[in-house]
Amino acid sequence: MPVYYNDGLDDAVVYDRQASFVGGQISNFRENLLNESQAELLKDVDAPKNGVLKSRRGFHRFADLLGGTTPPNSTSIQGIAYFDTDAKEALIVFVAGKIYSINSSGTVSDIASAAVKVNSLDARVYTAQVADKLFYTSHNGNNRIGQIEWDTSSSAFVVTEFPASGTPAAPINSKYIVSNNFRAFAYQPSDDQIYVSDILAHAGKTTPFPVGNAFKVGLGDPVTGLASWVGFNVVVFCKNSCYVVDTAPVPATSGATTPAASTFKIRTISASTGCVSHGSIAQVGEDLFFLSRTGVRSIRRTMEENMVASDVGVISYPIQDVIDEINWAAVENATAIFWNNRYLLSVPTGTSTVNNTTLCYNTNTQSWTGVWQGTVNEASGTPASTINPYQFVVTQFSGGKPYLISLDKVGNPLQFRDFVEDINLVDTDFQDKTTTTFVDTGWQAVTRAFTFNEQVTTKDGEFAEFEFDRSNAVIDIGIILDGAEQTDNLADDLDTGTGEFRLGNPPAVSHPTIPFNLGSGKLNRFRYSMTQYPEFRELQFKFQQSGTAGADSKYLALRSIHAGGFLNSVGVES
Repeated sequence: MPVYYNDGLDDAVVYDRQASFVGGQISNFRENLLNESQAELLKDVDAPKNGVLKSRRGFHRFADLLGGTTPPNSTSIQGIAYFDTDAKEALIVFVAGKIYSINSSGTVSDIASAAVKVNSLDARVYTAQVADKLFYTSHNGNNRIGQIEWDTSSSAFVVTEFPASGTPAAPINSKYIVSNNFRAFAYQPSDDQIYVSDILAHAGKTTPFPVGNAFKVGLGDPVTGLASWVGFNVVVFCKNSCYVVDTAPVPATSGATTPAASTFKIRTISASTGCVSHGSIAQVGEDLFFLSRTGVRSIRRTMEENMVASDVGVISYPIQDVIDEINWAAVENATAIFWNNRYLLSVPTGTSTVNNTTLCYNTNTQSWTGVWQGTVNEASGTPASTINPYQFVVTQFSGGKPYLISLDKVGNPLQFRDFVEDINLVDTDFQDKTTTTFVDTGWQAVTRAFTFNEQVTTKDGEFAEFEFDRSNAVIDIGIILDGAEQTDNLADDLDTGTGEFRLGNPPAVSHPTIPFNLGSGKLNRFRYSMTQYPEFRELQFKFQQSGTAGADSKYLALRSIHAGGFLNSVGVES
């Protein structure tokens, strides 16, 4: 009977594999040091707990914000919030100083007859909901905090401005605002103070922000962000430091005149680590993730650094090379959210001043599942991404599922399609649609380096086998040997669902298209010979969507990779 190799004549075949992708992207370390669940590059894909590498879901236009297909000027987008009360639910969007509401069907309506109600036509607007009122920074009347509420009698949104409270009126031109236990905390840059409202404050109160009810942190270190944390804790982030403030109110006493802020307990978290963007802060369970100059950090782990004398607070070391590409001059535009066990952080990279790269950290797998950009257009000489999130928000309209909404720089709110059940998925759910056209995400993946447990000895490739699980993508599989991408792909236009494929084209060899039908539509394995490639020390595989993929070939589900080869035990002396 035939044998695969002869022990007496041949070297034994050695094997290596990519068992899964649950370890995510590790691009800041040498590819030949990664374990069999990690990859060098994951772009616009996802790796859930089962370790199968999948196409990410798409972002689809949820509403025509300005009532047409032409997006507004990118500088006019200012902010988005989800207004949620018993009487009314709506997205509230700020554009060019005006305010709009969007209902669960995506219908856009003017608020205040589309009159300008923000004191800037292009600056970012920060919001915080306290009970049934949405506060924003800042109203165009006297630059104080604005308030949006739903009037049930007229069935309309009403916009008002907070009255003056004390001399001077405070806060004015506030920059950040958060809510904690029915109070608003707003930062006023002019005097570097954080002002605290009464409980259930509203614009109808004479003094919603009591006179003198403000506090400072740090020693001249400018505030760069606020976050409401567990209990009565509010975290204040500065450029180079951060603090936790226990804002538990003191029980009222008869005739008490001491401002509540004077009773707050301020504790330093770090005197050397700060936050570079208020928008990057997101609560993750009982933790806070944020972007610092050294990378993405956990507030709880940062608190431990003084005790262990180590930078354990940084969680982004595996993708530090991506962090290093951030445009720090425009990093204040960064935005983040915690959604479906993922911390999503959108940042500007390269020379871009808009958020063109979204980093995804999966808290279930404790790994970075890569970067999301969508198709990148380099025709202008400067890479331009399809998706450019300005701000994220989560909606929960009555009778519906929670949705992740991204207010994109293209000018429309986009709905993330991960709410679609697997049984109802169609191929367009894996494409982006920021205006009226579906666009491929341009997904790509590069594996770790296969060394066959031998770092020094060269190898000759024998075979590679790829396992796909309910996949239908049409893909190209490239080969990278010792860091050099080969000109001849291992496979071109491989249909991972049906098994129909065309062999690659080694130099001076032409292969026709050969149809095959291998296995079932659920689990398909494809094995290729690799004897046509030169010897190597390290082997990587590069996957990307084929340029000839049809409209019904968008879903990738790569389960594992196995490869075999021979060690060259006697090498040429150099």
